[in-house]
Order: sequence, then structure tokens, then C-alpha cells
Amino acid sequence: MSRALATVGRWRVANLAVVVVALGIAWLLKAFYSRAGFDELRWILDPTVRLVEVAGAGPFELEAQHGYLCRAHRFEVVPACAGVNFLIAAFVTLCLGVVSACTRARHRVGLLLGAALAAYATTLLANATRIVWAMRLHEAGASFGPLTPERLHRALGVGVYFAFLAALFTLASRVAGADREAAS
Repeated sequence: MSRALATVGRWRVANLAVVVVALGIAWLLKAFYSRAGFDELRWILDPTVRLVEVAGAGPFELEAQHGYLCRAHRFEVVPACAGVNFLIAAFVTLCLGVVSACTRARHRVGLLLGAALAAYATTLLANATRIVWAMRLHEAGASFGPLTPERLHRALGVGVYFAFLAALFTLASRVAGADREAAS
């Protein structure tokens, strides 16, 4: 019995280590983002803008050291549009939400790497979706009483990010559950 308790204790400590590493990565990324300019965020802005263009909401021109500008729609994508806060939330959500399914060291490392890749890909898709819809709102000049165009833009972002985060976590939970069942 004490051997089983020791195994459970090691499992909890190892999973706690994953949580600590995930939160550390999140903190470092947040610290980086708080100081980053356009050039430092090209790794996320460039592919996002390309996806927006593929969706037919472009073309965008590079405005050196500032962002991307779509002259046809009078809309710009700047560092505040990068979605790094969503990326952090998605990464941490995946790591903390799925870590309990990890039973081996390689699963924990795989979780950290897989969560990073999934969070990045989801961020690109969510951000591109949000920007395309924001451009449509901008073009329409939509406002509803106290919901000014700026507030609608913000509410749209919250809604899109929430939907993508919920879908990502649901998918990850199902995959983790299927992996756990296959291992038993």
C-alpha cells in the first residue's frame, strides 16, 4: 500500500512540475509581450495577416516598424492585435486542464510541446477570424446605443476568443480521455 502511495505522490509532484513550468513559460511570454514592438511580434502577426488575406479581407501592406495596413478597408493590424494574451491563456488552459492525464515523463514533455503548438495554431485561427469580423464591423460602422464601434470590437474579440478556447479545451479533453482509456 505504501508503494502505491509513493507512486501517487511522485505522479502528483511530476504533474505539479508541469504546472510550474507552464506558468513560468506564461509569465516569461507575458513579460516579453509587455515590452515587444512590431518587429518582435512578426512571428505571430505575419501568419495572422496572411490568413486574413486568404479569407478575402485584404490585401495588407507592411508599414515598417508599425504594423499592417489595408488601405481598401482603412484598417490596420498592429501589435495590440497579436493575440499573445490569448496564446498564453490557451497554453496554460491546455497544460493545467490535461496534465492529470499524464502518467509518464514523455507524456508531460509531449503535453508542454503539444500545448505550445496547439495554442499557437489556435491563436492564428482565432485571431484571423476576429480580425476578419472586426473589419466587417468597422466597414459597417456598427454601433448599438452604448455599444460604440470600439466596444463592439472588444466584445467581438471576447466572444471569438472564448469560443475558440472552449473548442480547443473540449477537443484536448476528449483526446486526453481517449489516450487515458487506451492506456488502461
